[in-house]
Amino acid sequence: MGQVLTAASGQNPARQASRKAGLPDMVPAMTINKVCGSGLKAVMLAANAIVAGEAEIVVAGGMENMSAAPHVLPGSRDGFRMGDTKLVDSMIVDGLWDVYNQYHMGITAENVAKEYGITRQAQDEFAVGSQNKAEAAQKAGKFDEEIVPVLIPQRKGDPVAFKTDEYVRQGATLESMA
Repeated sequence: MGQVLTAASGQNPARQASRKAGLPDMVPAMTINKVCGSGLKAVMLAANAIVAGEAEIVVAGGMENMSAAPHVLPGSRDGFRMGDTKLVDSMIVDGLWDVYNQYHMGITAENVAKEYGITRQAQDEFAVGSQNKAEAAQKAGKFDEEIVPVLIPQRKGDPVAFKTDEYVRQGATLESMA
């Protein structure tokens, strides 16, 4: 499984997810950190393992909980004698900060857009088109065979089947995406 922000997540979050899902202890698990490409890299490694005959079935994807990324206190292990210190947001430092150029990855996106002449209008139109295609595919049942429903226990009543990708924005327009 791909995961970038692992601070305070415990050892090998992929192993934890595997165990919590009820997979046997003997099933291997690996956490991949390739920043934004972590989940895709996990899927690529899974496909490679199947093609190479190393596995028949692999669970792969990305798992991230950005709102759970902690603030950390660098240097606190040895203590501070005097003066102030600074909390560091691990979500920014470990996930959204370009360590080579010392700026936020949002600036990198702007630089790439400028270099390749991609306007904000073109980006917005692409995003809306992508959402509209996803909505059409979802309504046509194109993803149905790719999704395994997960039963979510309820406090009262029968479990609810989670079987639809919630990310797709129904009826996306340039105005609604602004």
